[in-house]
Amino acid sequence: MSGSSRYKVVVDTNVLLSGLFFGGKSGKILSFIKNNKIEWLISPETTAELIGKLPRFTVDPVFLMETASFINNFSIRILPLIRFEICRDDRDNMFLDLAYEGKADYIITGDKDLLVLKNFKGSIVVKPAQFVKLIG
Repeated sequence: MSGSSRYKVVVDTNVLLSGLFFGGKSGKILSFIKNNKIEWLISPETTAELIGKLPRFTVDPVFLMETASFINNFSIRILPLIRFEICRDDRDNMFLDLAYEGKADYIITGDKDLLVLKNFKGSIVVKPAQFVKLIG
């Protein structure tokens, strides 16, 4: 675990979207973030991807404001300086960049291209259900 008493985590965009719209294990991860049980790391790229995918869902302006507030109030912003080119899907590399720069303990994802790594430079790659079980 990181120097603080809370795990530092990178959360894949699809896990965040799943939590926002459908709840379940991904929703539980959002509640861990809101309750300060974990430190949620974001980068300009991961934020842009999340905001960019929101219009695919039918969302009202209030929901957008609440989501923006959630990002502003509960995330730790990191600007990755090192770029990795490891994943088959190049867009997934931004999560590795962020995890490395932010010294994340976990990368939480459902993406097979990331899960296949299992570990990345000190970050453990897990599915949402695995992480929820770990935190309890």
